Amino acid sequence: MGISTAPDEYQACMKKIFGDLEFNVVYLDDILVFSKDEKERLEHLRIVFERLARYDVTLNGNKYHKIRDEVDYLRYTLSAEDIKPQAKKIQAIHQIAVPQIRKEL
Repeated sequence: MGISTAPDEYQACMKKIFGDLEFNVVYLDDILVFSKDEKERLEHLRIVFERLARYDVTLNGNKYHKIRDEVDYLRYTLSAEDIKPQAKKIQAIHQIAVPQIRKEL
């Protein structure tokens, strides 16, 4: 059994590493980087990778996704245009059976 405060400690470490950067969001082991264009994106990624190297943090190559216009994250779909619930979550709500009797409510 792990230490119950481990997620909080990890989040605090990630905040120390990336907290001053306005172009990213860090939640536990997820690092989201936001950029307006290709030039800015490359600069932001350079800074993030530099920080990762400085603090000896490694990425899981299987989880690393680069340069995406849209990403599903924490039950939402994020893009430059908006933040909306994931389509599969909306579909699941529409597929819920309508209650037929009071006990099903």
